[in-house]
Amino acid sequence: MRSLLKPTAAAATLLLGLTLAGCGGDTGSPAAAPTKSSKGTGATGTEPDYTPTGALLADSGFRPAVNGFGFQNYGNDENPANLTPATMRTLFGDAVCANVLDGACALIPQAEAWMEQQNKGMGGGHCYGMSVASLLLHSQALTPSAFGAASTPELGLANNQKLQEFIAKQFVGQNFAEVKAGQIKGTPSQIVDKLIEVLKPGAPETYSIGFYKRDMTGGHEVTPYAIEDKGSDKAAILIYDNNYPGITRHIDVDRKANTWTYETASNPAEPSEPYEGDATTASLELDPTNPAQRVVAFPYTGDEPKGGKGSAQSGVPTLVYLDGDPKDHGHLLISDDAGRRIGFVNGKRVNEIPGARFLENKSNNSTYATEPDYELPSGIHFTITVDGTGMKKADPTDVVILGDAFEVAVTGIKLVPGAKSTIDMSVDGDRITYSSTDAQAPDIEIGENYEQADYTFTAQHAAVAANGTVTVTLPLDRNVFTIDAAKSGTKSEIGIHMERIDDHSARTFDKPSIAVSAGGNAAFDFDAWDGGATTIGLTVTDNGVPRTTPLATK
Repeated sequence: MRSLLKPTAAAATLLLGLTLAGCGGDTGSPAAAPTKSSKGTGATGTEPDYTPTGALLADSGFRPAVNGFGFQNYGNDENPANLTPATMRTLFGDAVCANVLDGACALIPQAEAWMEQQNKGMGGGHCYGMSVASLLLHSQALTPSAFGAASTPELGLANNQKLQEFIAKQFVGQNFAEVKAGQIKGTPSQIVDKLIEVLKPGAPETYSIGFYKRDMTGGHEVTPYAIEDKGSDKAAILIYDNNYPGITRHIDVDRKANTWTYETASNPAEPSEPYEGDATTASLELDPTNPAQRVVAFPYTGDEPKGGKGSAQSGVPTLVYLDGDPKDHGHLLISDDAGRRIGFVNGKRVNEIPGARFLENKSNNSTYATEPDYELPSGIHFTITVDGTGMKKADPTDVVILGDAFEVAVTGIKLVPGAKSTIDMSVDGDRITYSSTDAQAPDIEIGENYEQADYTFTAQHAAVAANGTVTVTLPLDRNVFTIDAAKSGTKSEIGIHMERIDDHSARTFDKPSIAVSAGGNAAFDFDAWDGGATTIGLTVTDNGVPRTTPLATK
């Protein structure tokens, strides 16, 4: 439906996984030795500053006390301004806008779902965004005065919406295809060699350094600025860890053994924990700054022709992610029609689906074990099992699926230890069947992009009894939204939310409570409403007997 910017075929390979990351960095005098501030505020209270004693093999001039932020890495507790539709438009251009009226971007369903998930992910911290933002300030691509202070350490976060939005904007750049293409991975010794090469004053590209635990959990991002020669084939990567404002920290590398060690708490509220790796763990990476500083293509911007199968043939991979407790959550196991799987089996990762892969999360908390995101080849049918095995307590759980021209979400699953929910989605995202081993009543949402308009339909509190199923459809070939409870095993009081956006306007409809008996269904014929009428036809079938009622809309 959009006559706005359309992504190229090459850009369609862009993957935007949910990541929770955080870091910081900033400017300094190239020739100066590391500025010493005897104490810094960190995760465990007051932390000592590190003073290097060996020669510096490389030095970018960045200094934490001079160029780092004066505030610690933060989550969402104080409700910072993260991504907004305006920021999304800045990042991706008009392609993410269903319309732009009076300068305001109304997001397409996929972009809105992606934005909401990214914002939730920042609850674990903003370290990646802080790292990139501080590096941009150090390179003088930006000035602190643009955010209200004379220097980076003087910048305040509270009531500074512009800075909050900018840090969030940098945070999400970490999984842009352009950033991934410039990412440098290698052994600990190779990472040190690359940093010796690039850590120079005025370098055309700057890098943050990301690291994980051996099991790829607890990822964190910090800012390297110098390399110290500690002798005997040992080196220290001097860093600004944004959990410790104003002080120098260091990652130790044994170049002969090809190992690295560091201790941090990626969330300031948590105790510090050791990180370590070797030449086999692939747990260190350098992330470039510049590729995320220009408009990039958002991959999920296709249109569904009525009666067509466009998204299944687009070639854009499907993205699946779980949103739950960062420490005690369920796991996903995704299976295709051939029985091949990606996800967790008995707590261990498996990947048997050709072309599928895990997208690792930098959780920004050393105690987190967040679920990875999942990328699946387009055009395949798959089923998702949400498995509560091994959980210690109940956890509100959401599952979101993004495709080229659709978004699907099953939210509000009350996942309890040992229970399982199953989500069976059609290839084009126009049908969702949900079932559970225990009684549940989640919200099921389908958002579709059509050539003339974009829609988001939600069935709220779609109840199932234990081992019951409910199916929600938004078919591509007709304007009827259906909730089929024929096998639900229980009656429901379903709420309906519908939204339609075209180039000129947005319309919404809400009906809070519609009684659907066990074995019945509800169908909403919105064809007339789609054409501008003020009624929607609701047909509720009970014991095989349909009854149609016109519902008035605003």
